[in-house]
Order: sequence, then C-alpha cells, then structure tokens
Amino acid sequence: MKDIEIQKNVRLSAHTTLQVGGVADYFVVVKTVEEVRVALRFAAQTATPPLILGGGSNLLVSDAGYRGLVIQNRITSKHYEVLDNKVLLTVGAGEMLDEIVAETTQKGYWGLENLSAIPGTIGATPVQNVGAYGVEVSSLITSVEAINSVTKTEKTFTVKECEFGYRDSYFKTSVGRDWVITQVTFMLSVKPNPQLAYGSLQTIAEQKELTPAVVREAICEIRAGKFPNWHVIGTAGSFFKNPIIPLAEYEELKKQYPDIVAYVSDDKNIKVSLGWILDHVCQLRGYCRDGVCLYEQQALVLVNLDAADAKTIDDFANHVADLVFQKTKIKIEREVRSI
Repeated sequence: MKDIEIQKNVRLSAHTTLQVGGVADYFVVVKTVEEVRVALRFAAQTATPPLILGGGSNLLVSDAGYRGLVIQNRITSKHYEVLDNKVLLTVGAGEMLDEIVAETTQKGYWGLENLSAIPGTIGATPVQNVGAYGVEVSSLITSVEAINSVTKTEKTFTVKECEFGYRDSYFKTSVGRDWVITQVTFMLSVKPNPQLAYGSLQTIAEQKELTPAVVREAICEIRAGKFPNWHVIGTAGSFFKNPIIPLAEYEELKKQYPDIVAYVSDDKNIKVSLGWILDHVCQLRGYCRDGVCLYEQQALVLVNLDAADAKTIDDFANHVADLVFQKTKIKIEREVRSI
C-alpha cells in the first residue's frame, strides 16, 4: 500500500512498556483517520485481524507475537471549546494522556489533574476507564468516536453506550474490540472543582491557593514515590485490579485482618485494596522471582527487571494470584490485557 508504510516481522517488545513480546506479522503507524481506513483495508485483504496499539502500557504480549496486523494509533489533534464555565476538549486518540493533562492544568482547566503521570494514550482511556485518586475518565468523557474494523462504519458513542465499569468498558468486550477509537471528548471545568477526598490527597486541600497545576504537581510527586519510571524500568503500572467483593465476604475478611484498607463500591459490595493485601497479608512487596518483582514502593505494581520473555511475567503473575487466593480466597483479576 503506497499510502502507509506496512512493516513486516516487527518485534513488539520494543512497543510495550513491559518490554517483552514476540514478532507481529505486520505493523503500521497511523496518524489520521484516513490512514486508519487504509490500514483496515490492508487487514481485510490479508485476512489478518488488526490489533490496536497505543502507548503499549497496558499489554502483556506473548512470546509467540501476533499473527496479524498491529496498528499503532498516533492520531494527534486537540480542539478546545469554552462554554461558559465548561470546556469541551476533543483529543485525537494518539495523543499522550499525560501531555494532555499537563496542558489542561496549565490552562487552569479542572478535571484531568488527578490522572497525572499515567502512561498511555488518550485512546486507551475509555477502553480501560482509566482512573486514579478517586477520579475515572467516565466522569469526564462526553463522547467517543470510533471506526468499526469490520464494517468500516463510523460511530459517536455516548457515555451510556460506552458501558463504563471499574477498569472496564464496552470496548473491552468481544464486539467492542472491533472498534478503533479515533478521538475522545472530555468535559472540563473553568470553575474550581478539586477532587481530593482520596487518602493522601486530603493534605493538598489544606493549601490556600489550589489550582489544577498545584494538584497535578502534588500527584506527580506522590506517584513518583510509589511507581517506577516506565521510561526506564519495564512496567505496566498497576498490574492487577483492586478486587470488588460482597459485603459479607469483606466482613469475614475484616475479622481476620482488622486493619484492611477498603472502600465502598455500592450498597452490596466493597472494593478492597489489593496493594494492602499483597503488602500486609502476603508480605509480597518487593518480592522477586526470575527477574520479575512486585515494586518495593507499591506491591500492586509489577516490574520487569531482566525477564526476557512474557512467559516468565505470566508465570509470576499467576503465582502471585495463587498466593492471594490461599490467604484470602479472593480471585484477583489482571488490569493488564494479555495478547
């Protein structure tokens, strides 16, 4: 195809933050919606199912690689529309999330500041319903535009159609994965609207002059102390989800571990801090095996120090899940997607 450069036999370890993964049959970088269409036509002609890749920060790609076309989404665009006290921000899916957060906070717009210092692209945010420190993007997104990789039709998804859940959305379902996200629209605020109820953020609220940039700076400092630099160390951030369990199960668990950290999910369920369990129940913070570790500053974070293959990471994650189940009877789920 003359319009885009299709590469063959590209090693995916160079395109994921865990730094492992085998070879993709085909690989292409797309920078416009039209290039997405061209890439999808190529995938259809070669009967290869496309895999959409953003920043590669939430993937564990197998050593076998990917038998198809990997499309790296690099669509970059930004449009601000100020409506009284609200700001509509429409962003291309290939923009880096943290760069957008930095820009909006410097402009004084409230909304995204709690999501500072998170790796990945804008296109991944609705897929994963990215969240941190009490804020999820589902509370900020107004619409998502995407192209169906099978039918090539375009659609603007409403928030309801995105079917957001905890680290979940319609785009993670079997049919939802057919959609290639091209841009996301967020509703931000000009008026102060700090979300500082989450744990360590409460001390920020005591500052007299709060701005989005001040909150961002504080969160970046907190995350720097808890998370490794993904530019240097192989990591995908939080590897596992915090488990949500029925209230009755939580009450039984609390009898055994009175200091357990947890948060109300709804009137029937409790979200338990897996980081606390890994640290205080399983004593796994800083635990290493075969070059893979749970980070010494935050047990929820898996780091790849020198494992050369995905199987080693996969085995380590399964081992950790087994240990958690033995201690708590909780079956934990991965936040990271396995390919």
